[in-house]
Amino acid sequence: MSSSENSQSVEDKANRRLARQQRRRERSREEILDAARKVLLRSGIAAMTLEAVAREAGISKTGLYYYFNSKDALVFELVFSKLEGHAQAVEAAVAKAERGVDALAAIVRETVHAYTPQMDDFRLAFMFGQVAGPAGVQWSPEQFARIRPLNTMIFGRAAALIEKDQTGTETVEPRLTAFLAYLAALGLLTMKGMVEAQGDPLIYSDEKLIEGFVHLFADLDRR
Repeated sequence: MSSSENSQSVEDKANRRLARQQRRRERSREEILDAARKVLLRSGIAAMTLEAVAREAGISKTGLYYYFNSKDALVFELVFSKLEGHAQAVEAAVAKAERGVDALAAIVRETVHAYTPQMDDFRLAFMFGQVAGPAGVQWSPEQFARIRPLNTMIFGRAAALIEKDQTGTETVEPRLTAFLAYLAALGLLTMKGMVEAQGDPLIYSDEKLIEGFVHLFADLDRR
C-alpha cells in the first residue's frame, strides 16, 4: 500500500470513528431529553431536577452536565425540540400548497393532526410557560433568537402565497392571516384538551372542525 493510500485509510478510519462518536452523543442527548420529558410530565417542573433526570436516564449527573449545564437549558431544549419538529412538519405540509388558502388549510390540518395524538407534547410546547410561571424557567435572549426563525418556517411560504393571490382590497396583511390560521388550530387543540380532560369531548370531530376552518378561509379568499 502506498503512503498516500495508507494516509487515506487512516483518515477514513478517523472520520468513521468521529461519526460513531457523534451518533452516540446525539443518541445520548435524545435519551436525556426523553427522560426529562417523562420526569416533567410525571412530577411537574418543581420536581424536575437534574438529579431526577439523570436517574431517569440512567446516567450520572456529571454525564448529564456534559450535555446540559442547567435545568433551564435542559427544559429549553426539550420545549425547543417539540417546537422545531412541529415547525418543520408544517413547513413541509405548506410546501405542497399552490394557493394561499391551501397553505392556510395545511397549517391548520398539520397542527391539529400532529398534536391530537400527543396532547402532552402540545401542552409542553405551548402551555408550559403559563403553567410554570415566571419562577419556573427563564429563556435567555439567545434562546429566544433560536425560536423566532421557526415562525418563518411556519408562516413564510403561506404569507408569500397569500400575498401572490391578493387583489388589493384585503385589510389583513398576509403574515397575520397565516398567524390567525395557526391560532385557530392552537385554539382547537386547547379546547379539545380542556373538555376531554373532563370526560366531555367536543360534539364535533377533529375533521369537521378542521374542514370548518378550511371553508372559512376559502370564503374569505373568494371575497
